[in-house]
Amino acid sequence: MFGRDINDTERYVPGKTLKVLVVDDTEVNLSLFDKFIRRMGHETVSATNGLQAVARFEECRPDLVLMDVMMPEMDGYEATRRIRTLCNENWVPIIFMSAKVSVDDQVMGLEAGGDDYLTKPVNLKILAAKITAMQRIAEMQQALEETASELQRYRDNAEQEMLLATRLMARITRSASLADPLLKAWTLPAVHMSGDLVAAARPFDGRLYVLLADATGHGLPAALMQMPVSQTFYDMAQAGYSVSSIVTAMNRQLRALMPRDRFVAATVVAFDECNRLFEVWNGGNPEALLVDDSAGIIHRFVPCSPPLGIVGEGDFDARTEILQVAGGAELLLYSDGVLDADDARGNTFDEDGLAMAIDGRGEPSVCGRVATALQAHLGERHGQDDISVVGIRCPAPDRSDRS
Repeated sequence: MFGRDINDTERYVPGKTLKVLVVDDTEVNLSLFDKFIRRMGHETVSATNGLQAVARFEECRPDLVLMDVMMPEMDGYEATRRIRTLCNENWVPIIFMSAKVSVDDQVMGLEAGGDDYLTKPVNLKILAAKITAMQRIAEMQQALEETASELQRYRDNAEQEMLLATRLMARITRSASLADPLLKAWTLPAVHMSGDLVAAARPFDGRLYVLLADATGHGLPAALMQMPVSQTFYDMAQAGYSVSSIVTAMNRQLRALMPRDRFVAATVVAFDECNRLFEVWNGGNPEALLVDDSAGIIHRFVPCSPPLGIVGEGDFDARTEILQVAGGAELLLYSDGVLDADDARGNTFDEDGLAMAIDGRGEPSVCGRVATALQAHLGERHGQDDISVVGIRCPAPDRSDRS
């Protein structure tokens, strides 16, 4: 059975102790293998036929199988095939040891699911080297499994933290306040959490204040930059402060809190529905478009200042632009992620796509038409940048009230 005396085998101090399933229908061989493997520092489990081998494998889950071929009730080939179905995603090495020495026999063993094939009499030095090699592979597999488990735990924790952060940001930015009959908004973050912020407030005088802010970067770091912006906006808008005062205070906050390479592009609007007046400050965002119900784009509120957080208070331009609207219209705000949104072929939405959406039909609101066109353009993709579209509706005047 053995090609050298078992007592000549050097003792091996293992790193990982293997549990070895030895399958042989000869008790003497089982005894010799048990002594040899234990001398190497590993544990053994034995079976005397293929059926028993399958049962012991399922019961003990060994790290390595030494499989005889010719056995009663079930041969080693069939036992190996059944054991492979029990391994699932785990790899357990199987080494055949048989007196059948032909090439066809060895090929049958490998095709049945074996990883190696030794012929009897077995050379103990070669067997010891093979067990040691399998031991190293088992150690690597264990390390990979531990790494995979650690990564899964990290992913689970990250998802829980992201869910908590998303809920917290929703409360801080008061996203529920967007439920205003004159306001429509559509957002699509590039990653889990958006660096864009859409906020709205109605103070005691009935005006509608709207903020569209776009922080540098993506995800949680960009979203965190919106916290001081949103808090300042809500506090001052609900108290009825002017747009100029609000943007000045937001710029001061960001200058005090954020690094100089971090800034927030923003558009702040105050809409006086009673007098049909739009007051707009645009700092670094794309131009806001006033779209008449019948005439199309009738005015462009171009950026009048750098984004918030770039210049100090002495150089900051807080001047606004005011426009009165005669008929029904909608003011469209959008972040730069709209124009940069690319489809599967790399074509950007750009100004042409925006113009076609504005002039299109179907959705009654301009914001809705742009959002629908963007969804069709992107398909299942997300944009490379956060995407936000906002529409502020100025209803057509009620002609029955005219004298």
